[in-house]
Amino acid sequence: MAFTGDLEHLHIVDVIQLIHTTRKTGTLTVKGEKGISRIIFSNGYIVGANHLNNRVRIGSVLVKLNAITKQDLEEAIDVQKKAGKSRKPLITTLIEMGKLSREDAFKGLKELIVMTLVDLIGWTNGTFTLDTDAITASHECSYFPDRMEQEISLDAQMVLMDALRIYDELQRDKIEGKKTTSYESMFEPIESFEETPQEDPAITAETLGLENIDRLEKKIPKPLSFTESFNTASVHRENISETLKDFSSEEQGIFISFLEKSTSIKNKQKMLASHETNTRALILFSTDKLIKHSIMTICKNEGILVFSPNSEKELDSIISQCILKKYFPIIVFDSPEPSDPEMTEDKIITIRQEIKSKYPGVPRIQLASPLDYLFTLQSLSAGIRAVFPKPLREFRKESFVEDTIKFLQAFKNYIKELSEETSKTSKEETILKKLKDKFVYIRDRNEPTDISLILLQSVSEIFDRAVTFFVRQSELIGGRAIGINKSGELTTVSHLKIPLNYHSVFKDVIESGRVFYGEIQDPILEKYLFEKVGMPVNPTFIIIPMKSGTKTVTLTYGDSGKRESLPDVNLEMFEMLSNYAGIALENIFYRKHYKKSSQK
Repeated sequence: MAFTGDLEHLHIVDVIQLIHTTRKTGTLTVKGEKGISRIIFSNGYIVGANHLNNRVRIGSVLVKLNAITKQDLEEAIDVQKKAGKSRKPLITTLIEMGKLSREDAFKGLKELIVMTLVDLIGWTNGTFTLDTDAITASHECSYFPDRMEQEISLDAQMVLMDALRIYDELQRDKIEGKKTTSYESMFEPIESFEETPQEDPAITAETLGLENIDRLEKKIPKPLSFTESFNTASVHRENISETLKDFSSEEQGIFISFLEKSTSIKNKQKMLASHETNTRALILFSTDKLIKHSIMTICKNEGILVFSPNSEKELDSIISQCILKKYFPIIVFDSPEPSDPEMTEDKIITIRQEIKSKYPGVPRIQLASPLDYLFTLQSLSAGIRAVFPKPLREFRKESFVEDTIKFLQAFKNYIKELSEETSKTSKEETILKKLKDKFVYIRDRNEPTDISLILLQSVSEIFDRAVTFFVRQSELIGGRAIGINKSGELTTVSHLKIPLNYHSVFKDVIESGRVFYGEIQDPILEKYLFEKVGMPVNPTFIIIPMKSGTKTVTLTYGDSGKRESLPDVNLEMFEMLSNYAGIALENIFYRKHYKKSSQK
């Protein structure tokens, strides 16, 4: 089954999350104006990739990471050339020569994959295709692709978080006018020699020495529309037919229908927007395939990332990474399973206590058998946020499907409210920390332009377009701006001039000295600003004054540009920032005046 569509309709972040959630195996090919990149999946895990048009090669990455030397690379390439048709992939050759450890090989693969994703995240146009027939094994092969992730793999969502963090940092540096270095230039091919070309440029599990994979075949998929190519019902049917194989086809159909409604086209807008607003994560510690697939499905529809660690060590790693990258996690523990050594009651209790001690602010939820009231009481006594009764097929098989659907509906509603509550609290804490950092930055500035720049950057963090205007006696003159040009970088817009001899919203803000946020019909705004930079799709905008004493010195304007949705605006934060900036500006003027007077 091919999965084909346009990046204009489904962002690459959502494409990868869908592949991860549905545990697909195959090669994702992404094509755009800049070229072609491929990412290889096995059961939803990333096991390989090749950078855009193969511009960055794995040998260069390993040298730049100091995993090998240039001499090591040159010797390995020479060995490959002498081997002729029997040559082995570069990394396999390096490992067999004793020049490269498997740990460093893994690091190189991860760097290459993250590098590939950072490039793709910024794409808004192009096509993608997941070809599930793109990985094939030979007839003698005893090692199949669905086991690749057990040997060498990367969790798709963890890699996405790394790539999103790097992408955001690069974008922020561009906005702040800092010089940025592209990944391509950082890992450009080593001069003076060239790696032996491969039949397939992708760096995969085979490249790392997993030689039972015979080859990776690239096939040209039949072009299909998004709705034709990605049939969610068939994906759910694959999973449910296995996990509910002891139930009738009618009961399986009822459950599949329930899951399909959770990923219906009617809810596509929520899924499309998830990469822009997604700061919520659920970490499910479970070995129950039905529960894992179902919870991943219903939470994906709510824009909540779902991680399913396979061990206690992986659980701790995911929690720390989520917190580091500002994803607000909720941990859900499945009910104890005496026959599973990873899910015994004692082990769950121990892990919960360790998580509570290490991450006290992270909410914990427990699933439990409705018959095990002692475990439920123990969980609540241990500080578990809530205990959900999990349906039992061995006791109520005749109503198990119905019970599970009701359980999932209640669970989804609870998690949705809790995640929103957690996100709101965490966001408020983040806002306060950012505000404090901005105050410290402003306090240490010595130039008025530095103060106005921090206001501009603060507005650009919320709005797509932001402009600083300097207040003169009869007009406003544009200064620096962000998001006005096509590249979205910091620029100067001195050609923007707005007269002040007519009544306008700008004149009102100058005279009142208060922040304006809302929409208003203003001919001056339309004629002197929108005709030059374009009318925003959403008419709501913000204007923030910066005063020195009783005089307004600058106005910082912001709007959503081509984005229809309104940003989440904290007016109180902008008012405090404006007031503090004004005080700092007065201090700068006072220090300059004092210094000038003392020199006379």
